[in-house]
Amino acid sequence: MAGAIPMDARTAQPAARPMRADARRNHDRLVGEARRSFAEHGTDASLEDIARRAGVGIGTLYRHFPN
Repeated sequence: MAGAIPMDARTAQPAARPMRADARRNHDRLVGEARRSFAEHGTDASLEDIARRAGVGIGTLYRHFPN
């Protein structure tokens, strides 16, 4: 079947693609900065500040963490 989306047999969900190296680095930087920011500011941590400190745009933060 050309164009078929690979499915994960265990969950019947589309199979996840491996993350590109640059996307993995961005994700890891965001998580590290978020941990520091939440430890320092609690729930008052600013998402914009987390993105800035991680060296990425706010769109990158929301792409990795849409919820």
